[in-house]
Amino acid sequence: MQDRSTSLRSPARRAQPAVGDDRRELLARFVQAGEQERRRLAEGIHDDSIQAMAALGMRLQMLRRTLTEAEQLAFLTEAEQAVQLSITRLRHLVFELHPPGLEQEGLSVALAIALEAEGASGIEYRFDDGLRTQPPTEASAILFRIAQEALENVRVHAQASHVEVTLRERDGGFALRIADDGCGCDPELAAPGTACPGFAAMRARAELGCGSLDVESAPGAGTQVLAWLPAMPGTTPVGAAT
Repeated sequence: MQDRSTSLRSPARRAQPAVGDDRRELLARFVQAGEQERRRLAEGIHDDSIQAMAALGMRLQMLRRTLTEAEQLAFLTEAEQAVQLSITRLRHLVFELHPPGLEQEGLSVALAIALEAEGASGIEYRFDDGLRTQPPTEASAILFRIAQEALENVRVHAQASHVEVTLRERDGGFALRIADDGCGCDPELAAPGTACPGFAAMRARAELGCGSLDVESAPGAGTQVLAWLPAMPGTTPVGAAT
């Protein structure tokens, strides 16, 4: 991985509006509505689609007992494998929509679980959690979704072998850093105002939370995503009972 400073600085923040009570309440409602919709979709997939595929798998197992011809059994094996692959993909989608631990345990636990799942991709992940307190639910959700988008970019585009994910408390808020040792990209594609969907979506989320996001990248030098959100009332000490 390219040698970068190990200290997690906050992104260069442009002037942001004060987080007043009205805006804070609106933000909380907006984020909560989005997370509730994702939870509803995840529950629907789990209770309907996954159960239907599992039932199909059981029927295929029953059918196997009645077959004897090698060609038929080979075809059935392919069908069973397709069903299991579909179930695996649906479970991953459920996880992406409604990550375990985010609401009950907080951002640190949710990210740790997500990175453990990402480990199956063959990329080595290192998680440095320096939070003494957990952000409130809406800030945790925003930072988690930013991390989710950044990790997806790494998995699909970066050709990376190592990724570092860092959480810190900085400048009256919470800072998230995701750095990879991948192929990088043209700095102009990572600049604010460009049409790159992944970076634009991450910036939009950060700005929604009255924060900011910077992306540093260059061809062959990896990519670093730095997100920062201000602290808001509702911050919970790490380890506190929920």
